[in-house]
Amino acid sequence: MFKIIRRIFYLIIVIIVVVFTVNSMNKIYISKFGNKHYYQRSTAVSTTDGLVNQKIYSKAKLKALTTITHGTKYTGNTSLDRVSMTYHYKIGKNNINNFMGNDGVLQLYNQSSFISNKMVKDAASIWNKLAGQTIVEVVDSQKKSDEVIHDSQKKTKYGIGGQTYNRMGIFFYPNNWGVTGLSARGLNNWKEAIILKEMGHALGIPNLGGGEMGTNDQQANRKNADFMGNWGVELVNAPKSNLKGIKTTRMDGAALQIAGIAWPRPRRLAGWVFKEPQAYIEYNNGKITTTLSPNK
Repeated sequence: MFKIIRRIFYLIIVIIVVVFTVNSMNKIYISKFGNKHYYQRSTAVSTTDGLVNQKIYSKAKLKALTTITHGTKYTGNTSLDRVSMTYHYKIGKNNINNFMGNDGVLQLYNQSSFISNKMVKDAASIWNKLAGQTIVEVVDSQKKSDEVIHDSQKKTKYGIGGQTYNRMGIFFYPNNWGVTGLSARGLNNWKEAIILKEMGHALGIPNLGGGEMGTNDQQANRKNADFMGNWGVELVNAPKSNLKGIKTTRMDGAALQIAGIAWPRPRRLAGWVFKEPQAYIEYNNGKITTTLSPNK
């Protein structure tokens, strides 16, 4: 009897050592290479040579859309002009990637403590309202997701949040937050603007802050009123309109329309852009209001 108990004891010790060793090796691997399988189950995709679907919109319609997304010095993205010329959806020489997959819906799972579940669900709701149909879903497990939203404890030079394309999902860096003195409303709205933007990148929408790369506003250290630009609030260089919250524009709808025809399963989206050009969705401290007609 004693021998059996001793063998069981040794077996338990061996199991504990093995489990500890495996976990330690996993942590070392993740620290060096990241848990790629966990955070980004769907790989970034683009069409061959960035070519968009040519059957959904006429060249005249694409010209009208790219005229909207061309924007001004500090809004829009002039690289998108070529969609109406050569059907190429690119930034410089690079295709614009997305994580839509063949089902045409972006599934996201939130692990972040910096961005709350409600913020993620609100951002998904805004994109779905802009699209006029479901294009983003917040799922209840990592295994159901295309990407995981999560935090890093590191302090880096890469800003507060980022959409990755190396199987690391959507990253947030809470320790990078450097703005102090914000009201609770301002902080909430700014965080929402960040997750809206990173979700937009996952949908395949580039920066819309002006110029060829859409980053004129960042380079000039200007805050933008468009969340796909360099949004900010309660700062000297931030638009006063942002004190009322985040407000979508016709440009966001046009950019989404163009992105949708570059997905693996191309879709016709945001029909309101020409039918209701003044329509908008507004987010302010957790409350969403809209002038958009249903199913537009």
